[in-house]
Parts: sequence; C-alpha cells; structure tokens
Amino acid sequence: MFGLDPLSLPVAIVEIVMLLALAALIGWFIARLILSGRLNSLRADIAERERELAECRQSKTAIATLAAPAYVAPVPVTSPVTTQTAVAAPVVDDIPTPSYSEPIPLVPLAVPVFDESPTVPIAQGSEAAVLSRIASRANELNFDRIGRASATEADDLKAIVGIGPFLERKLHSLGIYTFQQVSNFTKEDIDKVNELIEFFPGRIERDNWVGQSKVFYEKKNAN
Repeated sequence: MFGLDPLSLPVAIVEIVMLLALAALIGWFIARLILSGRLNSLRADIAERERELAECRQSKTAIATLAAPAYVAPVPVTSPVTTQTAVAAPVVDDIPTPSYSEPIPLVPLAVPVFDESPTVPIAQGSEAAVLSRIASRANELNFDRIGRASATEADDLKAIVGIGPFLERKLHSLGIYTFQQVSNFTKEDIDKVNELIEFFPGRIERDNWVGQSKVFYEKKNAN
C-alpha cells in the first residue's frame, strides 16, 4: 500500500495506524454531520414551540380583550323644557291649626310569636328514619307465638353472633328484647324479621340466632 513493503513490520504498523486514523477521521466527520442534523432539528423544534407559544399568548390576549366590558361614556339626559304658565295657588286662611295639648294614645304593636321548638324533619336515610320505618311494621309479627317483652326486660342481644349495636336497635324497634323471644322464632318468624330489619336473606339462619338464644336463655335461667 502506498508503495510500501507490506512484509515489513514497521511498514505494516504504519499502514494500520494510517487506516485507523482515516477511519477515525471518517467517523468524526459522520458524527459531526449527524450531530449537526440533530442540532438543526432541535433548533427548528424550539422555534416552532416558541411560535406556538406566541400565538397562544396572542389568542389569550384577544379573548381577554373581547371579554372585558367596553367602557361607555354616560350620555347626559336632558329633559325637554316646557313653558308653563304659573298659576297662583289660592290662599286659605281658615285651615284649623292642630292642637297637641292632649296626649296622643299609643297603640301597641303586635309582636310575632315564634315557636322555639320547631319540628326537625328526619333525614330519609338516617338511623332514626330507618328505625321509625321498621317500628311502623312491628304489628306484622306474631307476638302471640314469639312472646312479648319490654325495654326494662331487655337482654344483651349483641351477645348473639351476627347481631351488632345497630341491628340490636332494629330488633328493639320491632319489640324484640329478650333471648326467649328470639329462641321462639319459627321459620315464618325468621323470614318476616329478616324482611322487616332489612337484613341479608338467610343470614339469621346461617348465624343460628335461634340456637344461640336458647343457650343464652338457659344460662340466664340457670343463674
């Protein structure tokens, strides 16, 4: 290559170095071209973004200008002048002058009376509304079969697995207070109570309220 002896080691090394230098020069040139192209592309992209931003600002300014109410100078209103002939009012001398020697009676004013304890409507989905709705259907239960009880005889029905505080208040709204009443439930009573307290269908049977109540009632009587 280049008239050099390829069999000579120094010549071969020189040729390799020259080839590497040439490859590096070509690579640098190509990289420069690529970099230059990317820079040009970025500059064009930036210029486009700046142009869009300027247009956006101009459009916002135009919208704000259109939205602002235009100031209209007030126009003085002049009423037409009409010429009228002045008529002299008659002078009346015999008008009696009122006398304030006597006290003027005071008439008491009627003061509106407001009810200090207005009725507060019950929210449709509140707990009070739910308990009131349940209590209104308590007569659908067969208390002759279940048994009757009062709040003073109430057992802790929350001891039954599946009954929480709110569910206990629902049962109280129906008039169910004791373990004995729950233990007397038949299949018909279970279905009716389930419907009235708006509970999950079949949950009373799955939690075995009747069986648990019988156990608690027997323990209560044993004591």
